[in-house]
Amino acid sequence: MTQQASLFVTDPTAARALRQDHTLLGLFVSPQSPSDLAPRLGMAPSLVHHHARRLTDLGLLFEQRREGGRVYFQLAAREFRVPSNLLPPEDTQGNGTADLHELSKGFLRAYGRSWAQLHDSEEDVYGFGDAEHPAAPMTPPDAPSPEGHPTHLDRLTLHLTPARYQRLARALSALLDEASAEGHSEGGQPCTLAVLAYREVPGPALSLSRSINSFLGAQQ
Repeated sequence: MTQQASLFVTDPTAARALRQDHTLLGLFVSPQSPSDLAPRLGMAPSLVHHHARRLTDLGLLFEQRREGGRVYFQLAAREFRVPSNLLPPEDTQGNGTADLHELSKGFLRAYGRSWAQLHDSEEDVYGFGDAEHPAAPMTPPDAPSPEGHPTHLDRLTLHLTPARYQRLARALSALLDEASAEGHSEGGQPCTLAVLAYREVPGPALSLSRSINSFLGAQQ
């Protein structure tokens, strides 16, 4: 068996595994032995082998070869395509739901770390405005951050036409495209950058508002 360019996934269990184990799966883009990966993961080789075998049974990995008493596994495909209705939003690992849960938990963990190093002078800021008096632009605190990768949240609510909404959302995602094209920083740490855009449900008219909750501090 050889690695395919693309595979269509029709099994819900395999689709959930793609979400839950995407970090581990990403380590098998090229053939890897669980024994070699175990030190990097801080896990026992037998446990990594167990996970690799489970993902193989789901069709996400395949046994590429055996060599010197070691088994080498590889991703079954470089791309997996999952029908949208296979994991609906009401599923705990459904479309969008799992991503939002993962982002929320990850951000809160990082926010707690940044909060633990909070300066007394730092504060959260909330600004409001209207068409005549827009909310003032906001910047992170002036004091340098005590950590290299502080959490940063910047939120804006305003009235948008469909065309302007889509243009702004695409422009934000384009920044992530640039970062992806530039690739990893040598000696860098794993970081998550996310773009979240959505329309509020019908209700009371919303004021133009801006809030920033950031530990970035001044540029160093």
